[in-house]
Amino acid sequence: MSSSFSPEVDGNHSDDEKDGVGVLPEDQVFEILTRVPLDDLATCRMVSTRWRRITYEPAFAPLHCSRTAAVSGYLVQSLTHNRYRADFVSMPCSPPAPAVAISLDFLPSAHVRVVAVAAHRGLVCCVDVDAMRPTCYYVCKPATRQWRALPNPRVRFDTVAVAMEARPSGATRAEFKIVRFSRSVVVKPGDRLRCEVFDSRQFAWSQAPHVPLGPFSLQAQAPAVRAHGAMHWLRWSDHNTGAQDVFAFDVEAVKWRLIALPQEVDQMDNPWARKKIGAVEGRLCLLVLTHAAGAVNEEVLEVWEMANYGEGRWTKKMTISLKDLHEHDRRAVIHGVLHSSDVAFFCSFYRVMWYDFRKGKMAEVQVKNIGIGLQQIFKYESDFNLCKIGRVCPSPS
Repeated sequence: MSSSFSPEVDGNHSDDEKDGVGVLPEDQVFEILTRVPLDDLATCRMVSTRWRRITYEPAFAPLHCSRTAAVSGYLVQSLTHNRYRADFVSMPCSPPAPAVAISLDFLPSAHVRVVAVAAHRGLVCCVDVDAMRPTCYYVCKPATRQWRALPNPRVRFDTVAVAMEARPSGATRAEFKIVRFSRSVVVKPGDRLRCEVFDSRQFAWSQAPHVPLGPFSLQAQAPAVRAHGAMHWLRWSDHNTGAQDVFAFDVEAVKWRLIALPQEVDQMDNPWARKKIGAVEGRLCLLVLTHAAGAVNEEVLEVWEMANYGEGRWTKKMTISLKDLHEHDRRAVIHGVLHSSDVAFFCSFYRVMWYDFRKGKMAEVQVKNIGIGLQQIFKYESDFNLCKIGRVCPSPS
């Protein structure tokens, strides 16, 4: 396995389709890859463009989870009666639910908030938000009910954003990094985003250089979007120009950059348009939810994909009418992520649903704590292999 923390960056895949030497039939490659351990898929996707495409086919993930005893879906975090709760929702057509439920009820505090989820190893970073207890950061693996308390960062500064990166590896010890951006409680002119990085190998936080951006420029508490080997957050529009961009941060290199939105989106004459970034098939995407021209009651979703990450060049992939969705649920969509190129995971005020916008089909998901308190959606994938992050807590009897 590579020692890099960024296994799915843009690069040159070996072009096995051109030379035709030693190329297995596609159905055989599919069969082999569906048996590869979950964390090794990142490396397999770097072998060739064909392998990468196969691992993102709609039929691949459910079969892979079934054969490798893994889970894939989303942690839906809500806030009801001043209490946070994270409910796990499996992806469509997933295998039967595992014997161990994916939850956070094994942590020492009953009131924790998920702040970041790693793309590998099934690790989750949580913060104890019980007002009667001191602040405490945890890293846990819900699939195996393991956890470990971390030393605190400088909690006297307000958290703006958190991201987590784990090393994909067959090793028993889980190595990970956490980046935390914060700001002073009392913001002064000239203040910048503070940056701290936790490295599990040193088991300590270190102060990184401040980021010369305004302390209120990031959309606070928004989940990081991992793509192209970096973490991404959508920033608020510039007060002077109205332009909006994406903040990208490489956790391993501790470097950052700004990526402009497509000019067509920046110049959109619709103050009510809602923008959100996501990742589909490992690539950064921009979702723009707006109303169809001349139809106030019909929402449309524009999907833009990062065509060239190095140049920051976008391409418009599709425009999707949500008319069929609203025929099932007339409430406005308040949260949404693209699960694949064909399927989206949407939340309205009281419902959570999978929506196949090519077929116009919707499948509602039962979530107990959904409602106007819905906060964030985190993609979560994990195997059930124990790793050394702390003690294993027994399941409640």
